[in-house]
Amino acid sequence: MTAMERPIAYDKLAREDRFVRKRARDIAELRVAQGLSPMADLASRESMRERVHGILVGEIQAMEGAGRTVCDFPDAPWDESRHVEIYLGLLEHLGGYVGEFAESTILWRCACAEDAAARVAGVNRGLEGLACDVFNQLIHIARKIGDPVIERAVDFVLADEITHVRMGSRWLNELTKGNPERRRSAIAFQETIDERFNLGGVRLDGAHDEVSISIARDARRLAGFTDEEIDKLIRSTQRSPVY
Repeated sequence: MTAMERPIAYDKLAREDRFVRKRARDIAELRVAQGLSPMADLASRESMRERVHGILVGEIQAMEGAGRTVCDFPDAPWDESRHVEIYLGLLEHLGGYVGEFAESTILWRCACAEDAAARVAGVNRGLEGLACDVFNQLIHIARKIGDPVIERAVDFVLADEITHVRMGSRWLNELTKGNPERRRSAIAFQETIDERFNLGGVRLDGAHDEVSISIARDARRLAGFTDEEIDKLIRSTQRSPVY
């Protein structure tokens, strides 16, 4: 077997013409230029549709990233494809379609980190930690507007994400055992991901229906984050640069 090209650029990933890909920062800046929040809120079904579309393409990249990891590290477990199927269904439920909004490329770039410890820290703990925040909030909003389809489907995926974060914490510990410098480097990589997705203060410790992304304290605790880690994340949201 020929070794996989390292790294694969995001624009070389197989996509149909209906997909439009942009960097997360560029998408946020385009939204701000139009007088919008850097990330879609959940105030309407249209904005929920944009959020669900963003989650869908993130799950596609998570599936691809898991495959990438299995190729690079054959002993690593993976499972993401059913999340893609669920969010395809939810997008249709909301009257949307694939390609309606741009596809951010951040998750794939994290999945191509050369060090396995950085991958599990950045993807499992950083991005899937973010998923715990986003999915928990989406469940709350769906319950509030009386949409049991979104509520139950996202609750199912959230249960998976909590497990994925816990797996990431376990593998981070295993991969950095006896190597504190490798652990510091991996956690520093995770923190850059957390900073980026604070989006200038969009992710906050606040009520679900008052902020764009509400930090899910309880879900994060279930996922294995310590109170110290959650408090550190909250402090980082307060100093994130504004787009």
